[in-house]
Amino acid sequence: MGGGGMGMGGGGGMGGFQNIEPGRVRKVKVTTVCLEHGKKDPNPRIKYDIVPIENFTRNAQVIELCRMIGSGKLDQMSAQAAAWHLTDKLSWQQLVQKIGATHLNGSSERYFHPNQVAMGMRYVQIAQQRAKLRSEAQGKEESLSNQ
Repeated sequence: MGGGGMGMGGGGGMGGFQNIEPGRVRKVKVTTVCLEHGKKDPNPRIKYDIVPIENFTRNAQVIELCRMIGSGKLDQMSAQAAAWHLTDKLSWQQLVQKIGATHLNGSSERYFHPNQVAMGMRYVQIAQQRAKLRSEAQGKEESLSNQ
């Protein structure tokens, strides 16, 4: 299954990811996105548990987007725009207009550059295609196992 020409490769695995033995603690840098708009930013001083995405959502498009993020080849801010569009139903227009910082002089900065939102739109299209292909492949596997 191809990645839609965006260098995202095939299966959705964590190519090259290390295996950590049970009971061992390791610090690992990972690219993530927030899947719940409006929550506070993560704090590096707080311990977080990493859980399978399927424990959080059944939305196949969100799952595929997270697999794509795991490849390490997506722009994080564009992926964030895509995630909030999928999980929180924020429109693309809302994402373009989202204010990131308001300065003391009254000026403000956008949270996302319009190009990041445009790329996020593309990521959603690819996630939709991949989710459809994965569903079709699983359907074929199930029908073969029932024969």
